[in-house]
Parts: sequence; structure tokens; C-alpha cells
Amino acid sequence: MHQVRYAVCVVVVASVCLTAPATHQGGHVAWATAKGTLRVAVVGFDRESTAPWEGSTPMLPYSGNMYDPLIAADEHGQLSTEGLVTDWQSNEAGDVVTLTLRSGVKFHNGEPLTAADVKFSFETWKEQTGGSPSLTGAAMRGILKRVDVLNDQQVQVHLHSPNAIFPHLLSWVEGDLGILPKRYFDALPGQTFEEKRNAFVKQPIGTGPWKFVSRTVGTSIEFAANADYWDQQRVPQFARLRLIKVPELSTRMNMLRTAEADLVVVDSDGAKTLHREGMRLFVNRNVAHALMVFYKCYDPEMVTHDVRFRKAAILALDRQAIVQALFPPIAADIGSLGALSAGGPLTGPGVVGYDPNAPTYPYDPKEARRLLQEMGYLKNPKTITANSFSFASLPEGPKFIEAIAGYWEAVGIKVQIRQVDATFVSKKSTASPQGFEPPGEVGVQSPWYRPSGLNNYRVFAVSKPEIKTEVEKARGLEAGGSLAGHCDLNKADTLYLDALGILDPLKLAAAIQHINTATYEDYWAIPLASRSEPWAARPGIVSDWRPVPLGPVYLRFETALPGPDVP
Repeated sequence: MHQVRYAVCVVVVASVCLTAPATHQGGHVAWATAKGTLRVAVVGFDRESTAPWEGSTPMLPYSGNMYDPLIAADEHGQLSTEGLVTDWQSNEAGDVVTLTLRSGVKFHNGEPLTAADVKFSFETWKEQTGGSPSLTGAAMRGILKRVDVLNDQQVQVHLHSPNAIFPHLLSWVEGDLGILPKRYFDALPGQTFEEKRNAFVKQPIGTGPWKFVSRTVGTSIEFAANADYWDQQRVPQFARLRLIKVPELSTRMNMLRTAEADLVVVDSDGAKTLHREGMRLFVNRNVAHALMVFYKCYDPEMVTHDVRFRKAAILALDRQAIVQALFPPIAADIGSLGALSAGGPLTGPGVVGYDPNAPTYPYDPKEARRLLQEMGYLKNPKTITANSFSFASLPEGPKFIEAIAGYWEAVGIKVQIRQVDATFVSKKSTASPQGFEPPGEVGVQSPWYRPSGLNNYRVFAVSKPEIKTEVEKARGLEAGGSLAGHCDLNKADTLYLDALGILDPLKLAAAIQHINTATYEDYWAIPLASRSEPWAARPGIVSDWRPVPLGPVYLRFETALPGPDVP
């Protein structure tokens, strides 16, 4: 079999502790025994299930601590052979991928990880995620043909066609698949999958660095350190991990001040305040994009279907001024949490195909007004509904909407701001047909960074399964998008499917760069910022921590090191 390695691009983008330098280099500072409890306050728990196939990537900080992804990520957020899978190679046609497993890995009950567990996990994500938001599950239903066990340490994954993003779906920077224990699951009480599922969620086990202890639904979940974890460099040094659901930023900040929490996620303003108060800051760099989407702009009934309107809407914005206002520097040694990247939507430092010398949309309100005049909008202005909501990865969403509305009104675009939550917009986008209404709706989404580039384009630009474009019919393939954000879905699907089968790293990077160039003047979405995520910690409790950058959920709490004040 001809061996073809998948694309792995390494860039210098890292999670950074922006205080005193870490005391260890390349290894783990070992304690005689793990000690203390790390109490982490987060915004929410997503689906709040210990069955990982029932959630999506936002649920990984909740339940992912007891599992492992198949393919790990390195300190730069790029795919790594240091995880459960030590090698992945395809045949010459690119439709069969052989995964080689690390030997010596054990589940929390002491049973070894085998290829049968991997096959069971793939099939579970394909067959049992229809009612869940799992991005990997949705992808598997479209691309996975079957999985064959070659031996205890190898599986062959048969795909319907070559797929450049397949390895990324097995990583937690972009996917959400975890490995389940087949023998343990089969031995649980019950005859049906659902009955066994009900037993599993009460006593879940995985291969991860933390073992499940208990949970209070809606409030918290607790884990104990797995002293026998297969990666000795990441055996937890805290004895316990407790995650606490605290939606309010002010409450999370006060919990840090009153020693009710040790590590909390904050926003730019909160980070600045806590830094002045002497708290230690950790910044996970480039975890998400801020992207304004013209919902359903492929529909001719939408005023946003007219490229002149979309171009005017972009040229009307002084995006650099908006970013500087929303993300002022926290301190000289930390800088800003937001930056404007070159080029169009969904690209930036660390993303395959990013070109730092690419053009960027200028601020030109005079040309914006001319375009609106040319299309007749200013004579008969129609009100655009701007949905205002926030994500845990982009709490600044409503502030972006307020700023954008002001710039738009200055050039004559009528805007109505509608305060909603992200679930409201998600239901509209997943409905069939999509529930967005004329004359036009917009919103600021928070695509995770997804360094493969192509996966983000799939999620946000290409057609949804119920929309069949001409290129899909002609090739017998499905693009399988989620948001269908591009204004010309046949064009978007063509560019995506052309790139999807390219496995050579250099050719794939060129193809993604071509997508960026070819869609730049479509003005299908407005790139607003690349956002980094700040966390604050009690300085005597957390001395170091190394989450994986280029995504907000692969947090690796096992890398947090106790400080001198931990009892």
C-alpha cells in the first residue's frame, strides 16, 4: 500500500502564561504526590453529559477530562503523534486510513485500549449522534464507510472518498471524538444501547488523565487524578479537579478574590481588572474568530443577496478601530486579546493557507454609500435585523453588534438590534429551510480557530445536507456544511470539494489559499477579529498551566501545576 502522510503544518502560535517564566522546560515538574483541589469556574457545561457522543466540542471541558482524543495536538495547536494514535497513513487513493495505536494505554478500570475500542467509538459517533450537536458525528455520517480491525493496535478506516480534514476530526482542536471502552460498555446492565448508555453515564470511564468522581447537574463535576495515566509527562499534579458552572463574569471574578475558585475564565475587561489586582493571567492565543455572517444570503429574497450590499456593509466598517476599542492592551507584557488578520473570512496566523500579505477590506464609507445608492437601497431602505448574542468564546459579541450598527447607520443602512441568545440563532440556522427572514438578518458568530482551515470553511460556508447544489449532484458527494453561510453555495461547494481530496500538504495549503482568494470579493462574511481567551488564577495556587492554543476547549487541566500555597 502506498503510504501518504496527511498534512501537518507547524506554526509558532502558543498558549502563553503571561507572568513570570515557567519553572520547567519541556517536562513536568513532579511532586511526591498529587495534592490539593483545582477549582475552575467556567461559563457553562453545554449538553452536560458524561456520554461524550451526546455533546459537541463545547462539552469537552466538562466531560473530556476523563477521555483522550485519538490524535493529540502539540503546544502550537497542530496535529501530533504524541497521543493515542502514533501514526496515521492513507492508501494511494486516499480513501483508506490506517491508524496505529499506542501500546500500554489503559482505561480507568485497568483494561487495555485496543483497536476494538476504536472501532466501537467510530461506530458510536456515526450511529448515535443524530440527535446531538457533535461536529465529528455529523461528519462521520457523511464520510465513514466502515472500520476494520487489523490487530489489537491497528484499525483501517474506510471513507467514501479522500478527505483532507479527517485527521483533524480526530483531534480536540477541531473535533470531539473520544475513545469508549467496548468491553466495559457491553458488560453494563441492559439489553439496548440506550439502557447501557443510562448505566454508563452514572459510572463513565475513559483513558484520560482524570477519573470521574461525582457531579451535581447544573452546578459542578469533580474528578480525581489518574496516577496511572499513560502519559507520565501529563499525570495531574493536583489531586482533584472540580469544574463549577458560573455564567456571570462578575461572580467568577469575585470567587477568585474570595478564594472560592482558583482558575476562572474572564473577558478582556475582567482580565485587565484582575491583572491590576495582582492575579496571575494565562492567555490561550487565537482560540476563535469573530465573524459577522449574512444569514441565508444565498436566498434572492434577502437584500444581503446583492453583492453590492454586502460590500457596502463591509466597507462601512472601520474594523481596526472597532478591534482597538473592544480589545485595549491589558498590560505591556500581555498586549491585546484581539487582532485583525489579513485576507478574508476564517483565516489567520496558524491556519493552513494563511497569507499575511493578503489584502484586507479597507474602511471606505464614501464607496459604501455609492454602492447603496447604485442598488437603490438608499431610496427604499429596508431594515436589517442584527441578532445580538454572545458565546463563551466571544463574550464581546453584543459589543461588536452595537459598534457595527453605528457605522452602518452612518452610511444609511437601517438596523434593528434584536437581543437573543445563541440557541435562538442556532435553531434558525439548523432548521430546514433555515428560519432567517427577509429583508435580511445578520449576527456575529464565533467560529473556533480550526487550524486546518478547510474544516471551518465546511462548517460555515458550504451547503447544508438538505440543500443539494449542482456540483454535489454531478459528483455524487455531499459538502455537509452546518451554517450555509456563503452567498453562492454551488461555488462554495465546488471550491471545498476540489480541496477536500488533496492530501499533499503543500498542494492542500495552496488550495486553501485559492479558496481565500477566490471568495475574497464575494464579501460573504465580515472578518472582525482573531480572539485570544484570558484566564485568571490565584498566583499562589496555580504556578503554571498549558492549554492547547487555536481552540477554546482542549484545556488540559492536568498540566496545571500547584503553587506554593496549595495545602
